Amino acid sequence: MDYPTREEIRSLCTEQSFERGVNYYEQGRVLELAIDGGKAEATVHGTYDYEVVVDAGRDPIYTYCSCPYDYQGDCKHVVAVLLAVEDRGTDAAVDEAGEASDRDPSGPADIEELIEQTTADDLQKFLLEVVEDDRDVRDRFVAFAGEDTGKSVYDYKREIDRLFEDAAGRRGMIEYDTRIDLSRYHDLAGTHRERGRVGAATAIYRALAETIRENMDRIDDSSGHHGRELERAVESYVATIEEQDLDHEEKQPYIEYLLGEFVEADYGFARDHYDDALRTLCTTRADLEYWLDLLDEHVSGVSLEPTAIEGRAAEDRETTRIDRSRTASGERSRAHEEAETDRERTEDVLYTSDFTDGPLTTDDFTGGTLDVEHPGIGPLELAYFAGDAFEELRVDDPTTVEAHTADVEPTGSNSRSAGAGIASSLRTRSLLSTYIYLLSELGEEDALSALYEQVYLESSRFCEQYAERLIDEGDEERAIGVVEDGIDTFRSTTSLEWLAADLYRDRDPEKYRETLKRLFLDHTEWDAYDELKEACDDRQWDSIYEEFERYLDGKNRRRLIELYIHEGELRKTFSEVVDSENLSQLRRYQDPVATVDPAEYFEVYRELLVPFAAGETGRRHYREIADHLEEMRRLVPGERFEEFVDFLKEEHSNRPAFLDELEKAGF
Repeated sequence: MDYPTREEIRSLCTEQSFERGVNYYEQGRVLELAIDGGKAEATVHGTYDYEVVVDAGRDPIYTYCSCPYDYQGDCKHVVAVLLAVEDRGTDAAVDEAGEASDRDPSGPADIEELIEQTTADDLQKFLLEVVEDDRDVRDRFVAFAGEDTGKSVYDYKREIDRLFEDAAGRRGMIEYDTRIDLSRYHDLAGTHRERGRVGAATAIYRALAETIRENMDRIDDSSGHHGRELERAVESYVATIEEQDLDHEEKQPYIEYLLGEFVEADYGFARDHYDDALRTLCTTRADLEYWLDLLDEHVSGVSLEPTAIEGRAAEDRETTRIDRSRTASGERSRAHEEAETDRERTEDVLYTSDFTDGPLTTDDFTGGTLDVEHPGIGPLELAYFAGDAFEELRVDDPTTVEAHTADVEPTGSNSRSAGAGIASSLRTRSLLSTYIYLLSELGEEDALSALYEQVYLESSRFCEQYAERLIDEGDEERAIGVVEDGIDTFRSTTSLEWLAADLYRDRDPEKYRETLKRLFLDHTEWDAYDELKEACDDRQWDSIYEEFERYLDGKNRRRLIELYIHEGELRKTFSEVVDSENLSQLRRYQDPVATVDPAEYFEVYRELLVPFAAGETGRRHYREIADHLEEMRRLVPGERFEEFVDFLKEEHSNRPAFLDELEKAGF
């Protein structure tokens, strides 16, 4: 794909933009240049960081920059990127030829030939001078010779930390896209590995990982560079451990260290890197059990004793106790058995947890409009509200989040952070996810069920996993309870509500329909809408559809438009879109809504686009106008459309950038 030459680039912009673009390119302001065929993307560092896109596959060439440039031709940022692309293309051509550098008399000398021509004494003298003056070269040479550099993890950390100190600004922060060069340490570690000193390389990778992680709080790592560097260091660390072919006992210190870093990590991505390292390192059952034993020390409030779960068969209720080694067994406590017996439900008893989170009060029924005693009869009685369907009201213990969550020991670094609560919660979920992984890998199904029962309200993901596990075991009644608890607890419950709908489908048609309604109204799940329509008879559906219309008319007109489109009610849709007086909606719903009356649709579009065009300046704004025009040209005959375009050009004839963008778009 041919990109513009330097002279062609000059023709795309003003002389001033070209000169400034040349300066930007020579100053190295073009960052993260990516070329894929005829398309190039880059970030250009100016007053701010601007995103630039160039597509040479379009005729004429398409260029975009997020800067506010509003004059003729392309801006300096686009020019800088085009120059960078043109320069890279020249380099690539030379590399492909493979001859240019060889024939260039001003090119570098042949190092191998020079070394052959130099005496051993001179080489030794030169090497001594270099290693004396350059600490990094000295370390590389010592490593090459297969010797110990004499440096500990602490020594390497001090050196690496100085790099972070040097990169920090006056406030101690390391600014966006500042990339600290750590290659010398990777090179040094690589040399140690090549020369058989794998343990020395392990120490370097550990120092790299620890120093990066400890400095993350003061790095603006929006680009993710240092996160990737941490991942690289951790992966290299565990790779060197694997190279040593250690047995289980020899692995234990490394497992303990990696788990400690996992628990202490302040960022989720860092925990993920250490978790992956542990999964790579722990390859035997003994490794996994040791990892699990260490993990236990950081989690409290969790027991691996299988608990009684409502709805299970009697033989399942007698599951044996699994202790920490998961081999010893025993019977459940008598107190636990008695508690379960007390909680068995019967059809003639109404429980408060069925519809409230605590003891019933008069206000639960009257909304505070009545005193404790009924005005004419006396104290309120259950029969006034439940008839003779229930003989008594029993206050039981409703499910609480506290009953199904766990605690993780806080760490010093995390307790100091402003988001300590959030970080602690995320850490808890990470540890429990690892706990679940280990029990699954070890095949401890009873212990895994016991764990899920205790922690399923830690996250919607745990809740869903536990419910699916219960369904696989045939305990759908308990699965329903777990799913309902999750829906009551979490904000984002789409997957749980779908699971509930599946469970209700053949058990409770009313709850099934209500769940599908929630999925549509709360989460815009159109599959739930279609499934609900199919589950209703005509009378039920007419009532629900009217309910949807009333609800969306007052809260979400865009969803109402989509409802009408979904049902093919185009005239209703047309009225809603036109009445909205919203340009984005006119564009979004033009197909198929405009087919009702294309001419009127065009007129409404025109009346809105005129003030919109005059409201702002800037090439991004002008390109948006061109996009709207591209949609409008399909609505009316060409003469009527061209008349409108000419009107816009006349209105904004003092804006060369506007006319330039319209011309690029073909208007």
